[in-house]
Amino acid sequence: MNGPKDTPGHPLSVAVERVLAEQRSFEQQRATRMGRGVEAATAPIGEVARRLIPASVVRTALDGADRAAGYTVPEDISGHDVNDIAACDAAALRAQGWAMGMNAATGAGAGLFGVVGLSVDIPGSIAIAARNVRATGLAYGFTGQSEEERIFRLAILELAATGGMEERAASVARVNRLAQALGQAGGEATLEGIDWALDKVVERATRALGMNLAQRKAAQVVPILSAALGAAVNASFQTDVARAARYAYRQRWLATRQMLPAPETAA
Repeated sequence: MNGPKDTPGHPLSVAVERVLAEQRSFEQQRATRMGRGVEAATAPIGEVARRLIPASVVRTALDGADRAAGYTVPEDISGHDVNDIAACDAAALRAQGWAMGMNAATGAGAGLFGVVGLSVDIPGSIAIAARNVRATGLAYGFTGQSEEERIFRLAILELAATGGMEERAASVARVNRLAQALGQAGGEATLEGIDWALDKVVERATRALGMNLAQRKAAQVVPILSAALGAAVNASFQTDVARAARYAYRQRWLATRQMLPAPETAA
């Protein structure tokens, strides 16, 4: 017997078709224009910024941010019907708006201090990004605390920070594999058969975030540009995080309800 999702014209069917189309569109996208533009404009001084943002700083911020994020998500993200995908999307967009606003404010403030401000702005941006991902998961009804859930959240941050199309496609595929595994298991999954261990994911996320943020924030080593770009760069970063998180948790939402289309096969 067909359910509402299989009935053409049913509100749930229409909503799922919209979501599936947007999911396919995301898979073909790159970072926000602001993110790409800043990376291109600051390429000559990006190496300088990378030296100022050692991997150890990024990893320490990442480790602490994910654990603390669960206690600091916005209050207006839950309370809706998590079986209503449109309501979930609306809550996720509220999470994005919150993260963009907060990180824009911290970016503008840190930008006033140029290079010195980066030592505060980088960990702060990562902390807000972790809260952004957590809040988006909550919007779609996912609040688990397991190691698998942590790996999923870190994989989302890696996806958000990955720029090249080939690398991004591989990151999307990794997120999809885990989303389907977690969805089929009803929220818990074994990592057996998935080529991930927690250290591997942390390493990949650290590398991707470090490179991405160094390029975006390179202009902040120039005092005249720092305050002007700090807010916009941070807001664009959180937009990319929010988009990746919505994509990943929508995949979880669809997989949990067995609404993902079957993989295409060669004729």
